[in-house]
Amino acid sequence: MVLVPALYGLGTAVPLVVGAVVGVYLPLPRRIVAALLAFASGALITGLAFELFAPAFRTAGSGPAAASLFVGTGLYVGVKYRVGSSGELGGYPLLAAVVFDGLAENVTLGVALVGGSAGGPLAILVGVAANNLPEAIAGAAGMTESGRSVVWTLGVWTGTAAGLAAAVVVSNVAVAGVGPTTLALVRATGGGAVLASLAVEIMPDAYEGGGPSVAFATASGFLVTFLLV
Repeated sequence: MVLVPALYGLGTAVPLVVGAVVGVYLPLPRRIVAALLAFASGALITGLAFELFAPAFRTAGSGPAAASLFVGTGLYVGVKYRVGSSGELGGYPLLAAVVFDGLAENVTLGVALVGGSAGGPLAILVGVAANNLPEAIAGAAGMTESGRSVVWTLGVWTGTAAGLAAAVVVSNVAVAGVGPTTLALVRATGGGAVLASLAVEIMPDAYEGGGPSVAFATASGFLVTFLLV
């Protein structure tokens, strides 16, 4: 049944399109964008702790769960170093970051929807959506400021949104038939990748744009999604 993952994929895609429209026509102040990123950080922490890592810890034990977590972290870091800094990718660092981090997050979301609780994937969805919105706002604004047309900018972000939404469905279908232990370890691996994206991209960007006060937005994101789990 692909309806549920398709709806979750749509939930990650809509903020990218909405964010691109806002970025083109009504760019938000940097501090607001930073607060949204910080909120997303707190939300993703809830999802990866309770929905991605905890099941692996319970099902496979601490050793395999920890190993899977570090594998996911290592994969993210390895690919990050392989492709180089985002500023080198065609002059569109935020779009590159959305594609790179979005694949890790959306694939993980698709995996989390297999045999997970109702609240856990929802917490991940909230975090991904909250992260996509400000990144699309800033990225689309930067593209139009650099001379790209509105049609071209919105088309790029809409295409990116569609591709990342499809990643949720594809990953969900790919792991639908695996055993519970394997599934739990795959989810822990995804959690490691999401945790790495928080440390490398999302939290530093939030702090750079908003300063120490973004800690309150982070705590808010954690609390809101904790109540969903």
